[in-house]
This record gives sequence, C-alpha cells and structure tokens, in this order.
Amino acid sequence: MVTGKVLGALTGATIAVVGLTPTASAEVAAAAACQHTSGGGTTVSRAPVPGYGEIQLCRDGDYRYWGFLVLNNPPSVSQYGQAYLRRYRNSVPYPDTDFTCDSAGGNGKILPVPPQTRCWTPKLDGAAGVYTFEAEGRVYSSHTGTVLSRGYTARTR
Repeated sequence: MVTGKVLGALTGATIAVVGLTPTASAEVAAAAACQHTSGGGTTVSRAPVPGYGEIQLCRDGDYRYWGFLVLNNPPSVSQYGQAYLRRYRNSVPYPDTDFTCDSAGGNGKILPVPPQTRCWTPKLDGAAGVYTFEAEGRVYSSHTGTVLSRGYTARTR
C-alpha cells in the first residue's frame, strides 16, 4: 500500500518536471528575438543563415529598425558572424547604407572568444513612410575572408 502511494507521488513529480521543460525552452526562444542595448523590439522579418542560425529585421515602437544575428553556437576559432542593415528611400539605397554590428550603436561582430552568439546593428530611424529596410547575416572565415553562409530578410517596412 505504501509502495503504491510512493510510486504515485513519484509519477506525479515526473509529470510535473516534464511539464516544465517546454516552458523553459519557450523562454529561451523568446529571449533570442530582437535584442538591443537600448531595448528590444518586434521581429518584422527573419531568414535562415543556413547551417549557422538566423538573421532578423527588428523594429521598436518608435519605428527604429535594426538587424539582429543569432547563431545556434559560437563560431569556431576560424570564423566570425556579422549582421548588416540596409535602408532604402523610395526603393533606392540610402547614402548611409550598410550598417553593421561594428558600426557605432552596434555591439560588435560575433567572435569565438569570449564565446558569443548574438550581435545587433545600430537602430536607424524609419518613421517616414518612404523608408524600407533589409537585414543580412553572414558567417565568414576569419583566415580567408570567405563568406561561409549568408541569409537575407525580405525588404520591408
């Protein structure tokens, strides 16, 4: 009789622990979207960087846009990751186009040491309806400069 109660209690505990796992995973996934030093935002568009992760085009409540690159794992010692943000005015590249994680307001490219998996570009104003944006994520060989993988979001507002 006591054995049945103990097993019943253990079964209930096991179910409770298993039930917590998806919630924790969902929190990790949610934390990986549209981060920035000056606050997070909404994912406007996203695309895979095949074999490495994802590039996201992000927007905050003030219609400021940025690129956010998330790698599944830190790059190897011979690789690094970089996000690019391009702004277009009436479908023409704006003169100050191609901001990167290394631009002022970004947090620097993704390096293997210390182990990193995320970088973001500076935020650019997009309040005027004439602007559209595109984000690109790339993983490079640090020895040759060769692009190992790349992904582009849709150009959108």
